[in-house]
Amino acid sequence: MTRPLSFCIGHYAKVGVNMDIWHVNTTMYGGGVAEILEALKHGDTADRRQRRFITTSDPAFFNVTKRIHHRLHGVDRGPLPDEAEHAAMLAFAQHNADRLRAVIAPGDAVVLHDPQTIAMIPHLVADGVPVAWRCHIGTTAANQTSISTWDYLAQFWRPEVILVFSVPTLVPPHATGYQVVTIAPSIDPAAPKNQPLSTADVDEVLAGIGLSGAAPVGAVGAPTASVVSESPIGAEPVLLQVSRWDPLKDMAGVLRAYAESALPGRAHLVLCGPSPAGVADDPEAGEVYQAVEAYRDALPDSVRRRVHLVCPDLGDIAGNARLVSALQLRAEIVIQKSLQEGFGLTVTEAMWKGRPVVGTRVGGLAAQIVSGESGILLDDPTDLTGLAAAALGLLDDPGRRAALGRGAHERVRDLFTVTREIADHHRLYDMLGAGLTTSAADPSAD
Repeated sequence: MTRPLSFCIGHYAKVGVNMDIWHVNTTMYGGGVAEILEALKHGDTADRRQRRFITTSDPAFFNVTKRIHHRLHGVDRGPLPDEAEHAAMLAFAQHNADRLRAVIAPGDAVVLHDPQTIAMIPHLVADGVPVAWRCHIGTTAANQTSISTWDYLAQFWRPEVILVFSVPTLVPPHATGYQVVTIAPSIDPAAPKNQPLSTADVDEVLAGIGLSGAAPVGAVGAPTASVVSESPIGAEPVLLQVSRWDPLKDMAGVLRAYAESALPGRAHLVLCGPSPAGVADDPEAGEVYQAVEAYRDALPDSVRRRVHLVCPDLGDIAGNARLVSALQLRAEIVIQKSLQEGFGLTVTEAMWKGRPVVGTRVGGLAAQIVSGESGILLDDPTDLTGLAAAALGLLDDPGRRAALGRGAHERVRDLFTVTREIADHHRLYDMLGAGLTTSAADPSAD
């Protein structure tokens, strides 16, 4: 049986100290994984450091892994790697394993993140390096597409590897017989993105990018962002979705639900995602953003002027964090209309800020939000009418918005802060150091 790792307390000794743990992923900045890894450094001790290792960037390879990303969510946007692509995957793994060998020391451990790194497992295990592979994506509704993709990826697993998933419902059957633990992603309440901002601070930040009429664009200290906006939002209500420009986040669906309902007469809509040019491992981002912008441009003037597209520059780390925080605090309602979702960190951020979230009952979102207590979950992620109705209902009921917001904050406080995730990770590092068996990692085996 797979259990959350925090349930394993007392089933192993504190071992594996005096080692560095190398977290391997594809980007230093941009996306939830990078943010999690930076926050985990708060858990460093004198004898155990968590270090970052960024793979090389290969656009052709990332095109392949993005297909795998979709397929693990059960969405067929292209076939499994062919012979040439498989060879490229092996070459990418060999090259980056060689680079990693040059910096790790005997006694160190490695945590690989997501499918881009999975083919490095055999190289590291062969060297005797303790390895965990953490998968941040997946689907709770397995189909032939996701199953065949796990068939392909599982060839890289080895008996020694520890497999880490975000929630138990995302663990595939292929993991049976392996050491498996679950670690829910978290946010760092002390991070700039999650620090309190006053109303004046929020107004200043939004004025700096032209969304508020309180100050001219280019105000001192304004964050760096590309903004498509024809009118300030003023004091009117705001609906917001913050996510990557990824087809599975369905920004286009959010815009359609808004434009085809009574919402334009009640609130502005802000769609915020990182600048596509700044996310090297997501080759679809530019195409998705352009499609959303084209849809917006074709809307009637009265609707179009109330839709705002914001693309923060990931190179401006402090400005990006401040801008996202200001938008979340300014929003009356936050939306996450994902078609599939491993775990939504932007949802957790908004919940921490006491904002009610209207999301979809897919993947990790169902673990994050208790519908009716800490947000609203839609059973059908394609239901545009239901999304608009839920948002309209909350706009009409400030008391319910406030109650859901309080419930949201409390749920994050109790379950999804980095303090808990740091503790979970150190237990994982103990397992890596000890080489525990599956039975030792599973309390049900006692």
